[in-house]
Amino acid sequence: MRLMETTGMRLLTLLSLLLLSLSACSPAPADVPDEPPAAPVRLETVKWQPFQPTLALLGVVQPSGFAEVAIPVSGRLDYPGRFGSGLVTGAAVREGEVLARITSHDSEAELAEARLRVELTSSELARHQRAFDSGVEAAAVLASYKAEADIARGRLEAAQGRAGRLSLRSPVSGRLIVDHRIPPDSEVAPGTILVRVAAGGSLKVEGRAAAADRGRLHPGLKVRFVAPDSEKISGAGGEGIIREVSPVVEAGGTVPLIVEVTDPEGLPAPGEGVELWVELDARSQAVTVPEEALVVAESGSAVFVVERKMGLVARRRPVETGARGGGRVEVVRGLDPGEKLVVSGASLIEDGDQVLEVKDAPK
Repeated sequence: MRLMETTGMRLLTLLSLLLLSLSACSPAPADVPDEPPAAPVRLETVKWQPFQPTLALLGVVQPSGFAEVAIPVSGRLDYPGRFGSGLVTGAAVREGEVLARITSHDSEAELAEARLRVELTSSELARHQRAFDSGVEAAAVLASYKAEADIARGRLEAAQGRAGRLSLRSPVSGRLIVDHRIPPDSEVAPGTILVRVAAGGSLKVEGRAAAADRGRLHPGLKVRFVAPDSEKISGAGGEGIIREVSPVVEAGGTVPLIVEVTDPEGLPAPGEGVELWVELDARSQAVTVPEEALVVAESGSAVFVVERKMGLVARRRPVETGARGGGRVEVVRGLDPGEKLVVSGASLIEDGDQVLEVKDAPK
């Protein structure tokens, strides 16, 4: 009996040692990976609200009227000192101010010939006048030389008048509009338009819109002007009202429109470009999202909405967008009021990611 107990004790000791050795040789259990942290995002509740859409277009400032200065004869063009390197759009000029001069070899030769003819006929007339005064020449002969002298003087005046037209002057006071700049010392042909001079009066802006936007434009819409180098819309330029929208689509796929300038403050000079922000018909109720909430890809626009499943989960949702305005975009299909929308951080998450809502800092 004592032998059996001793044998049992030995077996238990061996078994304990075996288990200890096995546990020492087995590898430690691998760490279970933690869940990725939830991405912090700002949320917004989708709802119906008033919306003011806008449309950005390009246009050119035009005067209510202008006068053209054309090249009358062929020749070589040069400019007075003020415009030594050529005429400049927007420069103010006075009525009668010399804008350019044309050197014409034909006009110079004609004027020289007319002056010489006057000298010759005047000399002949003086000689025959002395003969008539001495009583050796008839009155009829003297009258013929007087007629020749009068004709020569008339031709000289005409030549001087033609030469005077070679100094091209501004027909009115206003600002220059240079459509095609002609460098100094250029050879020019008759009929070439040198410059247009914008006369006084109200200004207008000629703009162009895409044919697809034709249905959203009509007379009476308010327009704000933005200079090309301005970064902000408000306070960057004047204002106006659309007066005319052409019913005809041009060959390039654009529709011309005319905007009357009601406030010219900050508007560029006539002939220069300007950006137009047209305030389209306001929506009393529309679903809109901030521009930063949109995720744009080749497949189209999408947003992230949040579902509550073991926390907050972001789900990518394709949407159809409409007009834009005030930093927001109209969503015409794909969102329902009451849904939670990811506003900031949408570009940093993917479909199915866990998110954490963060509130705006108190102001």
